[in-house]
Amino acid sequence: MINEAFAKRFFNGRNPIGLRVTEVDDQIRAAYQVVGVARNSRIQKKLRGEVEPRYFVPAEQPPAAVKSPTFLLRPAAGSAPVMEAVRKTIERVDPALPIESADSIEERIAPLTAQDRTTAKLAVVFGSVALLLAAIGLYGVLSYGIARRTGEIALRIALGARPGRVIAMILRETIGLVAAGLAIGAGLAYAASRWIESQLYGVDPQDPLTQALAAGLLLLVALSAAYLPARRASRRDPMAGLRQE
Repeated sequence: MINEAFAKRFFNGRNPIGLRVTEVDDQIRAAYQVVGVARNSRIQKKLRGEVEPRYFVPAEQPPAAVKSPTFLLRPAAGSAPVMEAVRKTIERVDPALPIESADSIEERIAPLTAQDRTTAKLAVVFGSVALLLAAIGLYGVLSYGIARRTGEIALRIALGARPGRVIAMILRETIGLVAAGLAIGAGLAYAASRWIESQLYGVDPQDPLTQALAAGLLLLVALSAAYLPARRASRRDPMAGLRQE
């Protein structure tokens, strides 16, 4: 049995089923027939980068006979009851047979990803702070810009424009401005995610839900920053607004 990386490197697109693979060592020369192609999987100490070509032979087939086999179990529920049942089964078969270790996949991978989990937590904190600062800055800039248009709003209302239409116009302009900024930001985020993809393990570099929530938050902040000053300006006496301007 070979993996997909092995088939891609050594068979170059040909169907490997039925072909033979020869293993040559210092004192051993063995030939195996390919009977299947398994999906790529990673070994414990190499969780990133390209998957290495690998092949698998029967445990009892010489010269690759395994004296200390490893069994992988996938329980439907918790692993503790399954492990206890496996221990009892092995004791019934051979009470003197030692069990070197029995760990879950999470326990095996945890030491290898400890630093990554810490980095991920720090990234969440810094990302949240960055999003908060962006929201505060966006609100301040937009609300200040709308507040400076008090005279324009008063003039439009004095000339007969309805306050609701004036507010809707300002909101449309704000949505267009923010949409352009979000489009540019999404493009930069996509480029950055492709750059860091090789550093990720078990995480999709493209998370539509997170991106949609961040964009929705910024859009909500922008609409609030535009609506509140425009609403206050539309409720003022047009003449007072003009005199202030």
